[in-house]
Amino acid sequence: MFTVEDSKALRVTPGGQGDIKNLFLRNKKGKMWLVSCHEDRAIDLKALAKALGAGRFSFASEARMMEYLGIKPGSVSPLALVNDRTRSVRFVIDQELTQTDVIYLHPLVNTRTTTMATADLLAYCAQTGHPADIIAFAEDGVHCMLMETDETDHV
Repeated sequence: MFTVEDSKALRVTPGGQGDIKNLFLRNKKGKMWLVSCHEDRAIDLKALAKALGAGRFSFASEARMMEYLGIKPGSVSPLALVNDRTRSVRFVIDQELTQTDVIYLHPLVNTRTTTMATADLLAYCAQTGHPADIIAFAEDGVHCMLMETDETDHV
C-alpha cells in the first residue's frame, strides 16, 4: 500500500481513530521532519511549517527517505526512526492521535500493518532519541499550533 486510499480499499471494517498517515518532510536548509496524523487529516504544509518554525516544507526525496529512515516510499512509519542514528529527524504527532488507545502503522514495509498502543509508540520514539512534538490541528488543517510539553510528556 502506497497511499491512505490503498489502505482504505483493503479494510474489512471502517477506519478508526488510530489509522494514520505519515509525511516525511524537509525544509530548504535540509532539516527533516516526520509528521504522523490521522489519515483523514487535511494539512496545509505552509501553516504546518510556520507552526513548527521550519520555513517552507517540501516532501523529502526517496534518497533522503532511505538515508535517514532506511525505508522506501509507502513505508513511512514512526517505527523507522530507529534507523535515524544521527537524530536528524524531528518527530511530530497529531494531538488527536495521542488521545487514541492504539495506532495502526507499517512495520518498515508497506505490505503489512501492525497495531501498537499509542503510549508504547511514544515511549519507543523517545527511546530512539526522537521524543514527539505534539501539534494541534484545527478542523480545516490550516490552523495548527505546537503544544507545550515537557520531557515527562514524551514517555
